[in-house]
Amino acid sequence: MSMVEITDAGPESRSDLESLKRAWHLAGPLKRQVSLGVLYRFLQSMMLGLGFGVVVLVVTGLADGRPLSTGWIWQTCALMALSLAGQMLFGYLSVRASWLSSYEMAGHLRLRILEKLRHLPLGFHQARHRGDTVTVLTSDMQMLESFFSDGLPRIAQALGLPTAIFLVLLARDPLLALATAVSAVVALPVFLTTSRQLSKLGIRRQDMQARAGARMIEFVQGMGVIRAFNHMAQGQQGFRRAIDDFRDISIRMVVQLALPMALFGMIVMLGAPLVIWVIGGRLDTIGTGSAVTALLLLFSMYAPLLALLGVMEAVRMADASLIRMDRILAAPDLPEPADARPRGSEVRFEKVDFCYRPGQKVLKDISFTVPERSMTAIVGPSGSGKSTILNLIPRFWDVEAGRITIGGADVARIGEAGLSDLVTVVFQQVYLFSGTIRDNIAAGRPGASQAEIEEAARAAQAHEFITRLPRGYETEAGEGGTALSGGERQRISIARAILKDAPIVLMDEATAAIDPTNERAIQTALARLVEGRTLIVVAHKLSTIRSADQILVLEDGGIVERGRHEALLAQEGLYARLWSHRARAAGWQIGG
Repeated sequence: MSMVEITDAGPESRSDLESLKRAWHLAGPLKRQVSLGVLYRFLQSMMLGLGFGVVVLVVTGLADGRPLSTGWIWQTCALMALSLAGQMLFGYLSVRASWLSSYEMAGHLRLRILEKLRHLPLGFHQARHRGDTVTVLTSDMQMLESFFSDGLPRIAQALGLPTAIFLVLLARDPLLALATAVSAVVALPVFLTTSRQLSKLGIRRQDMQARAGARMIEFVQGMGVIRAFNHMAQGQQGFRRAIDDFRDISIRMVVQLALPMALFGMIVMLGAPLVIWVIGGRLDTIGTGSAVTALLLLFSMYAPLLALLGVMEAVRMADASLIRMDRILAAPDLPEPADARPRGSEVRFEKVDFCYRPGQKVLKDISFTVPERSMTAIVGPSGSGKSTILNLIPRFWDVEAGRITIGGADVARIGEAGLSDLVTVVFQQVYLFSGTIRDNIAAGRPGASQAEIEEAARAAQAHEFITRLPRGYETEAGEGGTALSGGERQRISIARAILKDAPIVLMDEATAAIDPTNERAIQTALARLVEGRTLIVVAHKLSTIRSADQILVLEDGGIVERGRHEALLAQEGLYARLWSHRARAAGWQIGG
């Protein structure tokens, strides 16, 4: 059975007390409301216990021959009415406080996780399955909601009734009350051990569910390729394996916990013969009334404790979800001092080393300068580190050694907002957000007016095709921009970049995979975008390379040649060979 290794770091299990402390910490400002929900459920259970106590007092009173006086009847009815009213009142207050606080807390926590994800390096996201983060924000969050809205109050409910009954017994006969509590105390270590074991399996179960989600997303998003190459069976097989893993761990959880859970229930119920033995030995002392009271209340006391076994799985699943959330919340952010102020838009690399995995350098001792308002083209074989250089400038990752500066300021000290204002990125793979075309362009500068949006679209050669659409700028782009063609998506992204108006433009040749008709429009749009700006481009087109002020030639993560086009050709090195290959490829034709 093929299984993907879990790469997330995090604690594999923790005690129930640690779990409750962590859940309590996450409640944040809602702690008071959560506490009230638990307290109200406990009081509701106590009110139920009061009803039990009243019934027992009536039964034992009759057994002792107590006459049915009017005062006793009214007193009994009043206590029963109080019990019922208390159950209804505290039940309503508990549901209201618990459900409202659980939804509000989940909303705050989702926003907190999303904010955290925004500050994490891209390496963190790329090391995780796409479905893993989605599962944290959906299934794991639902587990947590269920814990705060139902699981935690049910624990209070399971403890409230036994507490009330124990107090009734304690008032009548302390020794008998202690006898009823012995089995529960003895069973407690079994409960805690079983709970910790369930915690370990719960984390693995949630991870398996995340894998299944990732496989499902991969299967759906790759449906076009799967159908084109008739790989439907292979695509389904990967998803089926993930589902089978999830099923197997769920079955294993049930099988491994069946015996200890049964053992816990058996130990609790052994309190019944113990109480009967104590009653038998002290019947003359305690009297028939107390004996009947104890026997009537005994199973009402144990039943809620056994119900804790049903709550246990929900509690441990919630704890597993908390641990998976902690893997995100505890991940280190990219440091952001934000105390440097750039002077200009010159970009400089100073002896930069970088690796995606420890010990495997992708860039080695990279040093170069891109003067303000100039164009630098980066060329080289596939895998030489071209795109990595672009990704380091907006600080998608931090360098291993050396530094990168913009206007003399280290990018690591500029701050996220300041760096975003300085740099705009246009890549081949354009991603548009779900929403209208106007929203996607306006993402370049939130708050831009309709006139500014349309001006940017005209400059990007996009206004004409947008106005031909049925709803114009209010047309939905679709998830990822699926409602538009590749050339249209690219022009929308360029309009977004023009609206942003950043002084530095990074571009992974935007026209490399575009048809000639769209290419002319995009080239015109790009000329408008880079006008008067500092441009760094990973170049594939011969025309782009030829017009660069500076060309950097990369091989195996290092710069092996640099200069202008004519000078590099004269060297007859790697650049000359790449140019020759691309020139020949440009003249290829299909047919005679």
